[in-house]
Amino acid sequence: MFSGNRFGEFSPLFIPQPNRCQLLYYLTSLVLIPAALSMSGCSRPTDQSAPNATGVKGDALSELRSAVSRRQWQEAWRLSNAALTQHPGDADAISLVAHVAQEIGKFDMAADLMVDACNAESLGDLSRLQQATDALLQVGRIYDCMDLLEKSLEVHPMQHQTRKMFFEMCWGTENRVRAIPHGRLLVRQRQFDFRILLSLSYSESGTDKLESFVEMVKRHPQDKRPLVAEAKLLFDQGKFEQAAIVLRRVLKAHPEHLPAVALLGQVLVATQGDSEFVALIADAPERIKEYPGYWLAVGDWCWAEQLDEQAVRAYWAATSRDADCKEAWVKLASSLQQLDKAELGLEQASIEAVQNRVTLLTQFSNATTQVRYRPSQANAIEVAEILQSLGRLWEAEAWVSIARQLPPDKFVSVGKVRQSIIASTGQKVPWQVVEGHPELKIDLSDLPLPRVASHPTFAEHRSGATIRRTRKPSHIVLSNEASERALVFFGRTGENLDRPGIPIYQTLGCGGGAIDFDLDGWCDLYLAAAGGVPPHRDSQPNAIWRNQNGRFIDVTHHAGAGDTGFGQGIAVGDINEDGFPDVIALNYGPNALFINNGDGTFANASVQMEQRDRGLDWSSSGAIADLNQDGLADVVILSYGDGLEPVNKICRDGSLEKACGPLSFKASPDRFLQNNGVDRLVDRTRAWETPSNLGRGLGVVIGSFDQSTGADVLIANDQSANHYWSRSNRTESAFRESAIVKGLGSSHGAPYQGSMGIAADDFDRDGDFDFYITNFDKECNTFHEQVGGDVWRDQTVALKLYSPALTVVGFGTQAVDLDNDGFLEIIVSNGHVDAAYPGDGSAPHAQLMQVFQRDAAGGFESIGDSIGGGYLSSSHVGRALWTLDVNRDGLTDLAVTHQTERAAILVNHTEGAGNWIALQLSGCHCSRDAIGAIVEVRSGDQRWLKAQTSGDGYFCSNERVLRIGLGDLDEDCDVTVRWPNGQRQHYPQLKANAHWLLVECDRVAFEMSSNKTPARAVSSSQRTIPQ
Repeated sequence: MFSGNRFGEFSPLFIPQPNRCQLLYYLTSLVLIPAALSMSGCSRPTDQSAPNATGVKGDALSELRSAVSRRQWQEAWRLSNAALTQHPGDADAISLVAHVAQEIGKFDMAADLMVDACNAESLGDLSRLQQATDALLQVGRIYDCMDLLEKSLEVHPMQHQTRKMFFEMCWGTENRVRAIPHGRLLVRQRQFDFRILLSLSYSESGTDKLESFVEMVKRHPQDKRPLVAEAKLLFDQGKFEQAAIVLRRVLKAHPEHLPAVALLGQVLVATQGDSEFVALIADAPERIKEYPGYWLAVGDWCWAEQLDEQAVRAYWAATSRDADCKEAWVKLASSLQQLDKAELGLEQASIEAVQNRVTLLTQFSNATTQVRYRPSQANAIEVAEILQSLGRLWEAEAWVSIARQLPPDKFVSVGKVRQSIIASTGQKVPWQVVEGHPELKIDLSDLPLPRVASHPTFAEHRSGATIRRTRKPSHIVLSNEASERALVFFGRTGENLDRPGIPIYQTLGCGGGAIDFDLDGWCDLYLAAAGGVPPHRDSQPNAIWRNQNGRFIDVTHHAGAGDTGFGQGIAVGDINEDGFPDVIALNYGPNALFINNGDGTFANASVQMEQRDRGLDWSSSGAIADLNQDGLADVVILSYGDGLEPVNKICRDGSLEKACGPLSFKASPDRFLQNNGVDRLVDRTRAWETPSNLGRGLGVVIGSFDQSTGADVLIANDQSANHYWSRSNRTESAFRESAIVKGLGSSHGAPYQGSMGIAADDFDRDGDFDFYITNFDKECNTFHEQVGGDVWRDQTVALKLYSPALTVVGFGTQAVDLDNDGFLEIIVSNGHVDAAYPGDGSAPHAQLMQVFQRDAAGGFESIGDSIGGGYLSSSHVGRALWTLDVNRDGLTDLAVTHQTERAAILVNHTEGAGNWIALQLSGCHCSRDAIGAIVEVRSGDQRWLKAQTSGDGYFCSNERVLRIGLGDLDEDCDVTVRWPNGQRQHYPQLKANAHWLLVECDRVAFEMSSNKTPARAVSSSQRTIPQ
């Protein structure tokens, strides 16, 4: 991707030009980014066909040289043993015999002889050492090669090139414990380069370049250790059973190979292979405790078994072994929330320091990714400043040196940053400064050590271990009835989208929302469109479709809400608190605000919504909710990027045009707009705090998700850590971003993912709210289960949701009880960003929608192939997905937008569905939409919890009605509402199979009959803001 810089030509993988034998070149290219390979020692081979010295007279070495000069290799081989006998310890003689062995095909013996030659001269000849290295690699003996290099460094510690080679091999073989001290020494001796610094920056990820390590095994089949590289890749891909098979092969041949033991432990915990895990830990060598991966596996096992203190002890041990391991710090931060900090003797400052380190490490991951793909002074200095904050001053100074070699940037003060760092460094400064970092002084050694081998496993502790259904699942039917119901709309982002290499700005699709804009009880639709070129208003107009008894009519022209910006997401909510829902159309360019006049028309009030003060914003999704509890609806607008570079830039893979990745462009902060109660939505982003690590927002949901009242904001970011905003205790107006420390930043093993859609609900019916977040292919969608203490844990694997999502690109997602049996399904709209070139191996453009249903064991199973109606049996390039009840039958229907076909209305015709109750909330003292309210429904001995939300995920807004499936229960329901301000109201004995309106301060629930036109949910006390 980049070339012509002073670090040599490199791609995003930083593969250098070969400067040694081809095999070593391959190996070197593998370790320039973090590798995921590991091996252990092997015995040197012997050759029973070595020559003897019988019959040789005179100087055998001279005769040998003569034979070599005449290329008489068999004669030379016959003389070799005599020459070695007459000249013991002669490095030149041994090398010459090695050359002969090489020529006659005795490659293993040649490698042994070259090692002997190096030892004969105390490993002082670098050229001979290189020859020995090449000879060993030629026969696949990489660990013998590493042992030789390490021995050489003990004798000659200033051989920097040798140390670089050794570091790269150790790193590439996944032996980070062995590699890291040498990488750090190279930095301290100022012998670093770009690739070494990047390797030290990516200690948790694996390599996707396995060819050379597989070749090692082919050349030396006795040594299975290089196969750990394959196992790590399989593990990262979620192919746990295959990874376990490979690792068992390795350990059968090398039972004490520690990197393999540590990785197999993580695999077994992921697959809940308890008995094998217990046996593995019981038999593991004591030295395994040096490996952070071992402690992570033990910590995860203890956490799953609800051994909270032992889990904390294990995660703390992992951070002690590797203070740079983000996964260990994330898990320590979240698990500490489950313990009494006072009993642990931890001060609040120490807890906050742990959380701060998690944040800094996440920023560091983001920054190093940026500099890897976009080398610039600004990006390199950002890395250096974060390292300085982490107390890693040697690395910080090294990155400043890198920055000084990059093209100058007039906005970056390299010299000032360098002086700041140098003032704190010196030969006596440790690699990791401890002073000023309370998190590194935490001592949890008094907590009980995990005793895996002596503790029985309790499978019932696992997430979702049992599901008690009130009825058998029904046969779900979802039929696309858009045409039958007269909805004909195609909001495409451009022409000819079913091809490779479309621009990134055309890849995200268009969204939509459910809106009963005329309050007749029939849910209408507002759909976004694009097709023009940002920032011009030359796109197909957005459209509003009125639902008349289940059929749709295009009323866009009459309603006056047909914005022609480059449409992306749609936000629906009551901005002016008059009881009528309004619309914000999010655009690549200026956004549009349409205020509902209450007579079937809208007023364009865009001028009353502050746009970005400078530059051009690429808005994606948005949400309307009262963020500061003043009773007025505010707005959150996500930003995917800014400027026109995403429109104008062309990215290539070789000669082929490809859709640019999000990291090719700068991120931009999301925006928070406050309703001033008069006539304006004021930008309060800076006052309410901007995150220190910017995201590329795509999905958003607002509701009360933790133990505190008020609105929380979860934002799914693409190739950046997610954000979770909640009310701060420090001031009345400030928000605090805490996604990472709460376990919502990404999956447990990744610094970030390509996150897009969000489904929020109480999936396991344990009384709190969980999240399902869609991601890019090969990343897996992530299920975040709330485990108490306002902390979420990645339970994707435990719930059997990992592998099914690895081959698809997930966009919109919703949690819906399709059959009203009382348990939620997960629906995902899939589709790749663009079509693949022939033979490039990418996932297909069009992909199947997925539906996951709870199984009897508490996990999820894919049921898409059993759903009737036809839509799920064919592939689509899906994008936004939202919920509504088109025909008012109590079953939840779905709306879907696509890239290459018209919008779909999936009407739910599930046969034999269960009973239900629908609840619509209207605020009086709180904001009219009551976002942040929590509803508890009880029927018989069953209980459900629902959150009133807005945003609702990717580019969309759901119908603002809470629907609960009751299964076979048909008795009256008791309903309790906790309004956003914390006040509770109880509504007893609401009958099932009915739609109810619950108004704050009104003690009587109002039944909205399903076969009559519902009354308007409008209070007499209206508050007007923008008109």
